[in-house]
Amino acid sequence: MYDFKYFFSKNIDFSREISDKLQKYEKILLDFNKKINLISKSTEKDIYNRHFIDCAQVIDLLHNNQNLLDLGTGAGFPGIVLKIFSAGFKKNLNIFLIEKSRKKCLFLNFLKKHLDIDINVVNQRYEDFKIIKNHSIITRAFKSVKETIDLIYKNLGNIENLIMLKGKNHINEINEAEKKYMFHVKKYQSFTSKSSCILKISHVKLITT
Repeated sequence: MYDFKYFFSKNIDFSREISDKLQKYEKILLDFNKKINLISKSTEKDIYNRHFIDCAQVIDLLHNNQNLLDLGTGAGFPGIVLKIFSAGFKKNLNIFLIEKSRKKCLFLNFLKKHLDIDINVVNQRYEDFKIIKNHSIITRAFKSVKETIDLIYKNLGNIENLIMLKGKNHINEINEAEKKYMFHVKKYQSFTSKSSCILKISHVKLITT
């Protein structure tokens, strides 16, 4: 069993069920990755560190009964990983996976069935998805900070915050976004890379002249 307690020793109740689901996830992901481009081939031998742990670290920033929209989820990152781990943290998460690729949605629905998880898969363009109640937006390997805010701006009244897993270019992305928007941002160091971080953005307002 992978030692997730190394990362989450204070909080996680890591069960055999979580371990089994992650093992199934890894196997299904590798099988599908032969047919459609879900993850980089260079990360196939280190899925737990490069993908599962990287996604799961966000869970400390989420509260119980939180509504999450995972934009451009692709292989189910981070939404499906968070749903699997949520039981270990005693957190109920209502997650929508928003993915415009039909092929990737077929994969996500196959994964949902075989992992037996309660999660919503939506095959729709991000621009067309209407948020009708208070949600947090979460993204990984998606668009830049500015591009993401542009995309969700019309729904800001229903958005609690924006959580983004970002790499070494995050400072430039924040600076770019601040030319158009005012916002509050908190930065959390990533477990998996010294140059990566998690951004939690709230109180977004358009700069008017």
